[in-house]
Parts: sequence; structure tokens; C-alpha cells
Amino acid sequence: MFKQPEIPSQTELPVSDEELLEFSMKLLYQFYYFEPNASRLQLMIESNILDSWQTMFSLELMTTKEWLLQPLHFELLKDDHLNLFVGLGMPEAAPWGSVYLHEDNLLMQSSTYELDSFLRRMGLIFKLEEYQPVDHIGLCLSALVELLHRSRITRDVSDRRAVVEFLSIHLLPWAQQFCGLLILNAKTPLYKDLGSVTHHLLIYLKEEYDVTCDERKLYWPINE
Repeated sequence: MFKQPEIPSQTELPVSDEELLEFSMKLLYQFYYFEPNASRLQLMIESNILDSWQTMFSLELMTTKEWLLQPLHFELLKDDHLNLFVGLGMPEAAPWGSVYLHEDNLLMQSSTYELDSFLRRMGLIFKLEEYQPVDHIGLCLSALVELLHRSRITRDVSDRRAVVEFLSIHLLPWAQQFCGLLILNAKTPLYKDLGSVTHHLLIYLKEEYDVTCDERKLYWPINE
């Protein structure tokens, strides 16, 4: 069984670009999958990850440490998470791949089962306290952490191919659409910035691993 990454601790702060990517995806998973809490915000402040993102991806982020320290903003972040990823009806930035890839925008469709089959083949079976489809963006990022870590440690061509397959077939066809909706609809600077960081992180990996993305028709959001 594969347990998704725990929130990184201060002793695990990144020292190389590869470790920074893994650290970043662990943190993004936490903010997408769970509502914000004080420990995640504190880690973001203490780790200087905002500065690292600006340097690595040549970004100008809106979020500041001072903004994160304001108690009132904590409630705004929780509201934003609810509206973006949970929602009453369709969330404003639906976090599930099948919503984008299925013509009726449904959960648990063929793309979900194809991803589940791939993850099982890789020995990645999520141990979840609360069920979510495996194509949730947070779970996808946590699986990507494991695949990248294996490739970094083993330097084996088969592990590198697994990263490429995951990105080209299961994540990149829809994830940038998710990032665009997140940036567009987020009400807080932090979630807008997380959308931008995710967007640039995926571009970085696409170029680093020379990934050719499968062309898939996207059905969400519906163009009236």
C-alpha cells in the first residue's frame, strides 16, 4: 500500500532542484487535497518556499509571509479551498481528471481506471482515510513525487519512462486546464499563486523529461 506524502518537515527542506520539485509537490498535494491549516501555512513561511519558487520559475508571486500571518486570511483560505475543490455542485477548479476528459464531466470514468491500472502496475496503491478518485490533482502530484523520487535514486531508464508515461497520458492532458481555472477563480493570492506554480512546475517537468503530451479533447469548462 502506498501512503500519500506526509506534510514535509523543516528538516526535509530542499537543497537541490530535484528535491525542491519533490518538496513543492508534497506541499501542493497538501493544499489541494486538504483544507489549509496552521501547520501548512507555518511551513510555507519557515521554509522560504515562496522565494524558492520565484527564483526557480522566474515568477512574481502575490503571496507574502505577512499576508499568510494575518489570522483573518486563514478563514479566507478555507473558504477558497471549499469553493475551488469541493463546491456545492461543480467546484470552481474541479480537481479530478475525468471531469475534463469525459464528455459528461463525470467522476470515475475510463481515464480514472486507466490511471488506477498504471499506478497499480507501478506498485502505487493509495491508502486513504477518506476516499477520492485517484485522478484527484492532489493524489496525482503525490504519485508523481514517488515516481520522480524513484527515478532520481535509481537513475534507471525504466523509472524515467514511468515518469514520462504518467505525465504524457495521465496528467498533462488535463492538468493545465485545472491550473487555468484555479488561477482564474481563486479569491486569495495564495491559491492563485499555487495555480501558477503548478503550471510552471509541470512545464518544467515536460521539458526536463522531453514529454510529448497526448492530445485529448477537454470537455470542461463547457463553452456555451
